[in-house]
Formats: sequence, C-alpha cells, structure tokens
Amino acid sequence: MRSSVPTVIRLGMACLLPAIASAALAAPYTPVVLPPGAFPVLGKGVMPASLVFGKEYSHDRDHDFMGAPDPEQVVAWDGLGGTLDGVDYSFSRGTQFPREQQVDAIANRQDALYTNLYNPNTGGFDDTPHLIFSIDDRVAAYTAAGGLAFPPAGTFIPATGPVLLTNGNTIGGSADISVEESGFYNGFAVQHGWAAAPTINGMALMTDVDGIEVWGPEPGTTGDSDKYSLDVDVLGGAGVSVYSHAMIVSAVESLLGPVPTTAISVDGELPWREAVNLDALMVRDVIGDELRFETDPAGGGSDSIIFSIRQMPNPADPDGFYVTGSELFVLNAPVPGGPVAAAGFLFHGGHFWDHAYALGAFGIAGANARAYIDVNALEAIGELVAVPEPATVGTALAAVALGIARRRRR
Repeated sequence: MRSSVPTVIRLGMACLLPAIASAALAAPYTPVVLPPGAFPVLGKGVMPASLVFGKEYSHDRDHDFMGAPDPEQVVAWDGLGGTLDGVDYSFSRGTQFPREQQVDAIANRQDALYTNLYNPNTGGFDDTPHLIFSIDDRVAAYTAAGGLAFPPAGTFIPATGPVLLTNGNTIGGSADISVEESGFYNGFAVQHGWAAAPTINGMALMTDVDGIEVWGPEPGTTGDSDKYSLDVDVLGGAGVSVYSHAMIVSAVESLLGPVPTTAISVDGELPWREAVNLDALMVRDVIGDELRFETDPAGGGSDSIIFSIRQMPNPADPDGFYVTGSELFVLNAPVPGGPVAAAGFLFHGGHFWDHAYALGAFGIAGANARAYIDVNALEAIGELVAVPEPATVGTALAAVALGIARRRRR
C-alpha cells in the first residue's frame, strides 16, 4: 500500500502531510457507484466522467468546493456538479516556506494508466487509454502586422466550449475537460469535449481547470494527488516544480534546443529559462525513495513523468513560439551520474504531441491571429464494460489489473 503523503522535490525537500478539509455539504456530492457487473477497462468506448471514480481538480486561482479563494486547495468532484474539499497542500513544505501559492499541476505517484500511455522500461507507447486534458484560458497571439500581444485571459479561450481547432476538431473551453481518444482503438486525433464545467463544479464560477487527477478513492477527498507543482516554478526563488525546475528545463532543451533569450512567458513577465513552467503532469514514481527522481542502479527501471510546460512565445522564432504549451514531454530519470535526458514526445491518438503537431493542429480557428491552445492538465481513462461476454472477461480483467483497479486501495 502506498503512502498518501503529497510530495514535491525542491532542493531535496520533502513535503509534510497536508490537512484534509472536511466541509459540510452545500451541493450534493453523489459518490460514484458503478452499475452492477460493470467495470472500467481499456477499449474503444469513452467512459463518462460521472462513472470515473476518485476525481480531483485544481483551479487556476485555487478555490474551495464552493468557489471561495483558497490557495493550495484541491477539489473532489462527482461528475454531476457536486463537490467536496479534497487535499489542501497548505503548510506541506515546512515552516521555512510558509507562503501559500497556487497549485497548477497534480498527479498520483503511480498514475493508474501511465504505463499504457508510456512504458519507461520498454520505451513503448501503447496508445490504448483515452487522454483527458484541459487548456489554459490565457494564450499569447500575434497581430495581423506580426506584433506579439498578450491579450487578457479568456480573449481566445472561453471558459466553456466549443473551441474550434485548426485541425477541424471541437474541444471544450478552459473550465471544461476534453479528451483525445485512443489511437489504437479509434484512429487518428479524435478529439472532443468530455466534461463540461457545470458537471465539474455546479456551485462555483469556473474559469480554468489546471490540474486533473482520477482513479483515487471515492470520494476523492483523501489526498490521492500526492504529487504537485506550484505556479510559478522559479518566481522569487520560492516556486516548486516536480521534481526540480532545472531538470524540467534540461529535459525540454534536450528536445527543442536551448531556450532562446528572446523567449518569454505567456504573460510577458518572465524571460528566458525562468519562463519554463511545468503546468500539466502524470507520474510514475516506483523506484527507491518516492521523494527522488531516480533510476534503479540494478537495472530495475526508472521513475518517469509525462508533462507539459506553459506557453512561451518567441518573437525571434519564425513560427513565433518556443513552445505552444501543447507539446507533451516524456522524461525518464537519468542513469546515476548521467545527464538528464528526455525520452521524447508522447505518442497518443496516432501522432506525436510535438511542436510541429501543435502548430499544425492546435491553432485556434477564427482567432485572426497566430494563437494556439495550451494544455495545462492531463490524465487518462478507459471505457466502461457493462456485462462482458465470457470470451472477453479475461481480457477485461487483465486491463483492470494494468492499473485502474489498484488505485482503489486503502
């Protein structure tokens, strides 16, 4: 059984056990109960949010289950609009870092379907789960004359969809959750909305979901999100990035080249490498100390993460961006004493989530500017099998054993 203590690595520092809020119900939270004989597996169908158990989200400006400002608070949601306060990371980093900040990425250290997205031991991308994601409400854009602009949040990305992409797909807005279906089962780049904002929280004004965690205990109030990152990773020297900001920078540069000095953050406030900010996360931390990103020296595998970083425009680049924010990186822990090296870009939906794909597919249609979506939250789901035929029972149970079921521990 795994520890439920949230952990973040910042200069080797471990987090303390956070407080778990117990708020009275103001909106009815309906615990997820699967229909008799039904269970989640990997397959063609997309499981509805209301039947995915142990769901948690983080909001761009952290709030409690009723929408009141509450830094470092995560919210449990039932998929029908009901919510409860979940894990609160406040004071979890020790008395030397007491200032509360904003959470912008959450995960469990053994995200249930991680190895079905990417297997760090083999380097394989099975492309069998469906990838759920949310997008940032703020993106940079270029004017018709070619000048870089930093429009207010919500200018190009509405809180609720539809958002039409240049690849012809329509996804949800920044307060919704969207899905890219499994390429193995459903083909190339099948993308659409999955959970609308009112079903995520029917009591709060939702503007930007920026962290997703699923497959924890039901209800999702017991702190299954035991890995997290804070916004902004390097601001004032007090930011936190899983596992370290320097490691994330090195991984990104190994794929995209050195961060140009002309690249800046999406709000124009942070320059160069300081603008690199992890904002979506999945984790597989199974080797050694859960507070360290490490490889088994005996050859037993390595810890691994899937992540994105916040959009970084670069006026000196011909395409205008160092990253659009929709690139999804895969990173294995380095061999002891070796350099940090990214395994590459995630392959899902029949394509790599790389810079070229983001530029070609994830432009915002009708924006009349070079503007691209920025993925800021990630998780994975399967389908729901109601009454499996005898011939498929073994396959279905094997799929459950791959990860979904074991997350209902405790």
